[in-house]
This record gives sequence, C-alpha cells and structure tokens, in this order.
Amino acid sequence: MVRYFFEGGIWFMGILSLLFLIILSLTAIAVGRAFKPSPVRAVTIKNLTEYIKSLALFTLVFGIFSQILGLVDIFNYLAHENSEIAPAILAKGIKITCYTTIYGIIIYLVSILIALGLK
Repeated sequence: MVRYFFEGGIWFMGILSLLFLIILSLTAIAVGRAFKPSPVRAVTIKNLTEYIKSLALFTLVFGIFSQILGLVDIFNYLAHENSEIAPAILAKGIKITCYTTIYGIIIYLVSILIALGLK
C-alpha cells in the first residue's frame, strides 16, 4: 500500500490524504454535534454533510487532474525523445498515473457513504 502511495507521487497522494483527513475531521465534528442537545443541531449537521460532499467531489476531480498531468508528462516525453520506448515501460508509466485517480475514487466513495450515514 505504501509503495502505491510513493509511486503515485508524494505531492498528489499527500494532498489527497490531507483532503481525506479533513473529511474525517468534519465527520467527527458532525457525529459529535449529533449527540449534543441543540436546536440548530440538524442545520449544522446538514451543513457539515454538504461540506463533506463538496470536498469528496473536489478529491475526485483532483485525482483525475493529477492523472492528466502525469499523462501529459508521458506524452511530452514521447514527443521530444527520439529513442524507442518499450511498450512495457510505457504501460507501467500509464499504470502509475492511475494511482491518484484510484485513490481519489476510493476517498470519494467513502466520503459519500459517510454523508449518507450522516443523513
């Protein structure tokens, strides 16, 4: 698991992890507020749920954006190099660019499940 994190790019995977930690923090705040007696509790939980959904969507889009940047780098290298590249090396590079998208999708799905649970 850690290998995929570093292969996916420490900056992009780190930002995705930070976004996931923020989502988990908002979830903890929402759960904590659910057990406090307050007349504005439902509104606050609804607002936190909307923030979680928005961050989840941003995480998904950021994962896709990271993959596109990786693909642009691969294609840029292919366009400027005159050397032959083995298909296995090209396939591995494309596979590695998928890690950020997969991680973003996983975070998105978990966040949506959290938002459904908070409703």
